[in-house]
Amino acid sequence: MMLIRPWWDDRTRREQILLTIMLVLLAVTLLWLALLRPLALARSAAADRLGAALAAEARITAMAGSLQAIERRRAPATTPLLDQISQSASAAGLTIERLESPGDGAVAVRITAIRAEPLLRWLAALEQQDSILVERGTIRRNGDATVMVQLTLRQAAR
Repeated sequence: MMLIRPWWDDRTRREQILLTIMLVLLAVTLLWLALLRPLALARSAAADRLGAALAAEARITAMAGSLQAIERRRAPATTPLLDQISQSASAAGLTIERLESPGDGAVAVRITAIRAEPLLRWLAALEQQDSILVERGTIRRNGDATVMVQLTLRQAAR
């Protein structure tokens, strides 16, 4: 510091201002090269890795869903068909008026008043989750926005 002070004092005011500006620019450049640029590159690389990880997660989730669907179709029904349908209807919030099994492996279902949307969602869920298909069905309009349904349901062949 002692050697710099006399040298600095020998400079004119204009040279001192120019040297100060040069040192500030040098400090900004070094800060950018040593700190900000590597951080920006690391952030970009992290964003790339995040994108790749999200894509891999989406592929794995899709494969897991497919595997679960295959496993559900493969697994034998642990509960009788009549109980499966009853539990599924209860879970969907449906009120079944009549639920009986004539003995040929099918189940007869009668619902006197239900809106079409919940009925179709329930039937789609039965098919997708439990592999239970509609063998026969009759749907009639009621006087209001509901329908009366008589269905024969059967476990899909495996």
